[in-house]
Amino acid sequence: MLREVTSGAAAAARLAVHTRDMDFAPDDDQQLIVDTVRRFAERDLRAWAADADRAGAPPDRLAAAARELGFYTDAVPADAGGELDGTYSHTTRALRGIELGRGCAALAALLEANVEPALAVARWGSAAARAALLPGLARGGLACLVHDSRGALAIADAGNGGVRVTGKLGPAPVLAAAEHALVATAGTLLLVPAAQLARAAITPSGWRAAKWATATCADIVVPADFVVSRDADAVADVLAWARVSLAARAAGVAAAAMEHAARYAQERVQFGQPIGRFEALIRLRDDAETGIAAARLMALHAAWLLDTKPGPAARDAASRARVLAGDVVARATIDAVQIFGGYGFVNDYPVEKLMRDARAFEAVHGDERLGRVLARRDGKE
Repeated sequence: MLREVTSGAAAAARLAVHTRDMDFAPDDDQQLIVDTVRRFAERDLRAWAADADRAGAPPDRLAAAARELGFYTDAVPADAGGELDGTYSHTTRALRGIELGRGCAALAALLEANVEPALAVARWGSAAARAALLPGLARGGLACLVHDSRGALAIADAGNGGVRVTGKLGPAPVLAAAEHALVATAGTLLLVPAAQLARAAITPSGWRAAKWATATCADIVVPADFVVSRDADAVADVLAWARVSLAARAAGVAAAAMEHAARYAQERVQFGQPIGRFEALIRLRDDAETGIAAARLMALHAAWLLDTKPGPAARDAASRARVLAGDVVARATIDAVQIFGGYGFVNDYPVEKLMRDARAFEAVHGDERLGRVLARRDGKE
């Protein structure tokens, strides 16, 4: 379904009409995508989420569903066998990301993983890099973005335009299952085949089914053809794409937590009435819903900027949207557990998992809030 309505010149034109006026109301194609993903999230992702969390692995059915809906290939150019014919819409991605977050954060991470590698290699990569990555993604393979946010990698000249990489990567979601990693480090984008990495799969408490791993780069050589970009602005753009997606998915997780809490608060009766009528719990939900609305709006605004006015302002908006959404999802999921009371900590109920999943949004791609503080302290901003 997604492949029938994503991108294309006509859709891009309709999006341009909306975004010139900063109108975040979905157009007809976008609304069809939102409705389709919402049904998929509510019917399938939520049904799979608990078992996937306990198993620490996605269900086998996820890959087939993803291919049917075009998730793995929506950012792969049509001339490479994918679905993208025209300009990629980050606004559409943010809208669907909210719905995916409402379904399952871990499975959403897998479904969204290919976007950054596909867009970056298609835009800046050599013919060899495109040939190495894009056909595999078009066949349903996985790639992932890994940000060396702690500066753990040592990069040295390997001659002939290549680089030598030593150090550790991760932990990062999808890295255990990816065929390639797009590594963002020190103003450079590198496409690294997974076969070159010594990977160790891990299962953290959040996004347990997202195929996390750490990786060791033991003096590996990335040839010039696989150095995707040496432009710091390109790295910043890729991270902005990822941050907007994270912000949207975090808003979705927060919304799901409040949906579960609202339903439970109507069913749970104490002192002769549903606990949802207690003023303290009404305030908890109301504050959470305010935060969710703000997080959703900031994510869509940042996505709109990426689509219409890419550059420093869009990157800053993406970073701030991700930070706000991380704060909102952490607070909303804790409040949802409080509404459930003691049951909230039992994994028979969904909010316990959502609270764990919320923590992962703070861990992926580094601490931008700290980065801005350090930049201002050092007079770099």
